[in-house]
Amino acid sequence: MERIGSHQLYVGTIMFILGSTPLYELGVEAKQNATLAMLVGAIAGLVLAGMYLYLYHRVPEAGLTELYRLHFGLWLGSGIAFIHGSELAFEATYLLREYSYLTTLTLLDTAPGWLMMLVSCFLAGYTVMKGIEVLFRVIEILFPLVLTSYVLLSVMLFLNKLPDWHRLLPFVGFETIFRAAIPTIMVFPYGQIIVFLAIWKHVQETKAVTRMTLAGYLTATIMIMYGNAMIMAVIGPQLAAGSSIPLLQVVQLIRLGGFIERLDIIVTLLLFFGLYVKLAIGFMAVVLIVQPLFKCSHTICTLAVGTILFGVALIDHNYTKHLWLGQYFVRNYMLIFQFGIPAVMLLIGLRHKKGQTPSLESEGITK
Repeated sequence: MERIGSHQLYVGTIMFILGSTPLYELGVEAKQNATLAMLVGAIAGLVLAGMYLYLYHRVPEAGLTELYRLHFGLWLGSGIAFIHGSELAFEATYLLREYSYLTTLTLLDTAPGWLMMLVSCFLAGYTVMKGIEVLFRVIEILFPLVLTSYVLLSVMLFLNKLPDWHRLLPFVGFETIFRAAIPTIMVFPYGQIIVFLAIWKHVQETKAVTRMTLAGYLTATIMIMYGNAMIMAVIGPQLAAGSSIPLLQVVQLIRLGGFIERLDIIVTLLLFFGLYVKLAIGFMAVVLIVQPLFKCSHTICTLAVGTILFGVALIDHNYTKHLWLGQYFVRNYMLIFQFGIPAVMLLIGLRHKKGQTPSLESEGITK
């Protein structure tokens, strides 16, 4: 079985949570207190992460499909795994469409959307086909570039004296903040780390999974909150709420020395990297969930899943409908898989007496 290191898990967690998050100004319903809404959402998401880590440590050698089978039985567990895999596949098709829309909005306004989706699906699928070790090595290579770019953009904003921290005031009230944070921010991006239940079994050091996952979670949260506050401090809540890509609008204001400007390309590349990582990890999770169900090879499963993802992504939506569909899906379906089913599994697990942890062999479940 392929293995990844603890540092790769740390970097992968950061990059996955960041993912497509910079495309949006999360918590904008809380207006100037959007950063506080992010904090509340992150704390709520930490509860979900704790549930996932508990489930993992009960049976470290099990993936997500095996966990469903252990807790719900072979047939019901397989059915839930298939439905969850389908839900994650929908999330992947959503990311493919975001590739298309991002390209049209920023770089190539006349480029055919299907071609952009085909290229991104091919790149992610090729990485997934090469295996989980290759995927996380690629992420490890991308991380320093992404981190350096974000730091550089932040420094340039300060050199331009663009942030006005008074735009983060006044306080709007706890009710508004909580309504903006839960469930939307709790589910996206934090609850999405449930996909790592399919990946954690590949981590070489089992004892390091909790530590490195939480460290990556905290690092990503700090980065997102800082970026969120920076956007609010530069353009304010009204412009942030009305902008298609708030981060891009902020960076377009940078002017240094009369010749450093138009840094849109840097932001666009950062968004492409984030979308690629989130798409590739989600793609990998779908393959790892579906593979035990159909007992197919990794290559065949990757090709089949990739073909389905691309085919579904071709269903045409305008950008407004695309955003509405994402919000509708977040509020009505994702919470079932991120909280509802894991909570039931947690209750089933707690019924076992201390020391009676199940195993794949004792329960008749094969890897």
